[in-house]
Amino acid sequence: MKPALRGRGAMQQFDVCQVRKRQRMLNPQHHFSIGVVDISLRSACRSFLEEYLSLYAPYAQGSVGANAIEVEIKAGHRYPWRRGPFTLHSDGVPDFQVKHRYEVLPHLEWHINWQIIRNRRDYVQLHASSVEIGGRAMILVGDPGSGKSTLTAGLLSRDWSYLCDEFALIDPETRLIHPYPRALCIKEPSFPVIDSLGLPLCRKTPYQKATKGRVAFLNPLDVRPDVVGKPSPVRWVIFPKYVADVTPTLQPLTRSEAAHELAQQCFNARSFQTRAVRILSEVIRGAECYRLRSGEIAATCELVQQLVQTETPHRARCA
Repeated sequence: MKPALRGRGAMQQFDVCQVRKRQRMLNPQHHFSIGVVDISLRSACRSFLEEYLSLYAPYAQGSVGANAIEVEIKAGHRYPWRRGPFTLHSDGVPDFQVKHRYEVLPHLEWHINWQIIRNRRDYVQLHASSVEIGGRAMILVGDPGSGKSTLTAGLLSRDWSYLCDEFALIDPETRLIHPYPRALCIKEPSFPVIDSLGLPLCRKTPYQKATKGRVAFLNPLDVRPDVVGKPSPVRWVIFPKYVADVTPTLQPLTRSEAAHELAQQCFNARSFQTRAVRILSEVIRGAECYRLRSGEIAATCELVQQLVQTETPHRARCA
């Protein structure tokens, strides 16, 4: 057993405990329920919280469930909000660090994504954008730079409903995709495209992300208040690839080909072991699967709309 501290050592330990307690009191956790994901965020810098609230204020809650992702932003400087470095903590443990304050929000979003991958193993997680119309979902699957986020924004401008930009979260029992309506992270080359769609980008601060360069955020609730979709079965699986100055085209895929490629884009396939491929095969059992060579955003969205309109009578019965 360690001997009790006495004198100056005890006073120093007491002072540290009091400082930490005061910091927690002055910087309480802010709770958010964003679709099926609960997040608890703490930061001593009000401006970071205000930036996060600008995207997620409607999802603020008095409390969240026991499985909430806990994140805290700390700075290593005595006057922290002028300069970094800034450290993102998860459940009290430092995870990673960024140097500049304009990197914090995009890396906070990226950090939360990784916490979902680590902790929300109750869902099959695909690296895909997901949207919904008439009670049925479309997933857009592809590597970074394939144009998923831009195409998602284009479909939202045409009255599709939003599930998620980064994840397709699939319930392994019901096979339904559930919403996690995080803000869309848009890279600078796509800024003019989003502007052409008449959608409002949140870019007052020139946010920077290491892998993407300069980025801005599109709050889906700024598109329309009822934009968030409901849990839905998958009806279309699209593998987009953006190619400049081409006529958009769709190439049919077999479901077995699509299931194999989906497995490659599954974040947590190991958690489900041999069940993963079977679950994904059942998810797309009634789906149509295509490769999409996408080009100009209006023409690409029109092609996708034509694909959906061929099933209008059936969709009306299911709605």
